[in-house]
Amino acid sequence: MWHASGALADTAAKRYPWLDPGPRFRRTVRDDIDIFTALAAPDIDFGSSRYPVPVPSDNPDGYPDIADLLYGVHRFLHEDENALAAGCDITPHADGVAMFEILRGRLWLRASAALGLLGIAVFATENRGERIPESYMLGWRQHIFHVYGWWGWQNHFREIVSLTPIAQTPLDFAEEWDSWTPVG
Repeated sequence: MWHASGALADTAAKRYPWLDPGPRFRRTVRDDIDIFTALAAPDIDFGSSRYPVPVPSDNPDGYPDIADLLYGVHRFLHEDENALAAGCDITPHADGVAMFEILRGRLWLRASAALGLLGIAVFATENRGERIPESYMLGWRQHIFHVYGWWGWQNHFREIVSLTPIAQTPLDFAEEWDSWTPVG
């Protein structure tokens, strides 16, 4: 996750060099939420889901979305352990393991979120021409994407993913909202 969020931050800096790190990271995730979703958890509606985690949000309603949450994780892993005051654990990707567990602001995030962030970076047009060993790959359903040949091909990736629509459901953390307060 450390490398994946760093790759996303580097991609965001190429895409939006005039923005500060937080806004450009969030905006890049929101731009490519479909790519993140396809690789991290195709059955979750990340566009509608909100997270009762104490991280700052730049959303008009103040409720953190996945971009806010992932930026909080990035800051937590890279520079600021207080970015997620209650803490964060990355859990192994396994069938039957929830994508997110949130209890009193503490976050357990499934490691497949790293694949979603890597997908955004790999398929971003800004990264066309990057180099990586030929053995690295990303997978989606029966498709294998050898990273060295897929840098910058986001539109083609989107075409492939669009051929298999998957029903998505927003996450509901109903009882956790009772103890959540916005972070300014």
